[in-house]
Amino acid sequence: MVKIYTEQSFLKENNRKRIFPLLFDMAYQPNNNNAISNFILTDSLSQADVAIFPLDVVSFLKNDKSNFFHNWIAKMSQNKIPIWIYTAGDFGFTFKNENVLTFRMGGFNSKLPINTCILPSFVNDPYNKILKNDFFVLPKKESPTIGFVGNANGSFSKFLKEFILYLKRGIINLRYGYPEDHHPFYPASKKRYKLLYKIQKDKRIQSDFIFRDKYRARNENKEKTTFEFFKNIQDNLYTFCLRGNGNFSVRFYEVLIMGRIPVLINTDVRLPLEDLIDWNKHCVIVSEDSIIQDLLNFHSSKTELELEEIQTNNRKLVLERLNRVDYFVQISNKYLESK
Repeated sequence: MVKIYTEQSFLKENNRKRIFPLLFDMAYQPNNNNAISNFILTDSLSQADVAIFPLDVVSFLKNDKSNFFHNWIAKMSQNKIPIWIYTAGDFGFTFKNENVLTFRMGGFNSKLPINTCILPSFVNDPYNKILKNDFFVLPKKESPTIGFVGNANGSFSKFLKEFILYLKRGIINLRYGYPEDHHPFYPASKKRYKLLYKIQKDKRIQSDFIFRDKYRARNENKEKTTFEFFKNIQDNLYTFCLRGNGNFSVRFYEVLIMGRIPVLINTDVRLPLEDLIDWNKHCVIVSEDSIIQDLLNFHSSKTELELEEIQTNNRKLVLERLNRVDYFVQISNKYLESK
């Protein structure tokens, strides 16, 4: 049982969307048996195994006029308690303190400090409420089948719009001193379009792509487009996954929970629990230049039984290890010493 010290006064309904992920289950889902059996809140610093800052640090620091956060970190450090913080958003925030373990969605692996943990996207299971059928494995076909539904547009106007939004965000961060890491501009929509078009032209691969001009087709029927998104993943053994504004892909985890195989374009990504999970057993990690040949090589090297096992194991990986509570159980086992 891990004892957690936090500022419980922040665990209010209006903070629901920016709470530290583990505390979400403890504060807003109090009957979660998995959380109850592994973690407990304590008011005693002397009894605590870890101190967790309760809110997303990026949003909190934007309005921290009293320097509450840094004073809180200093207080926890004086008490020699391991500290965990959470930085949300596409870009995240690098907090340089060797006593602090930072959790974030993405960033560049070659630049991230060693005391940074990547959070998976804690996605919901689409089978029950959206697709309304049970999980099943796909058989191996002679040619790999790869799907994609999403924002992919190669036009200059789309490129310009993304660049303007990127500049606007950077100016606002600079003007107000907002604590977000600087990321170079990445034209995600144009990149997707270029790579998907390249795959489409190769007759050795069966492609099943639906191009959108906006993220999740925001101006269309949400129920219809969400169904199309997950049905496309279900129908294809592989799904194309490339980063968005931030250097991570939510689609990557949606493909895993669907029990299919992500084809992840490596943009210097760091994946969750890399020292505990052999990600090469769950996905195809490729470069932009070699995506087609890498996919063909992977597909031809696997038997039908091996591909079926990967599908089953991918779904189990998310359901049993990459949900909010079990993820932090593994983190606790790695970083915390029980008292």
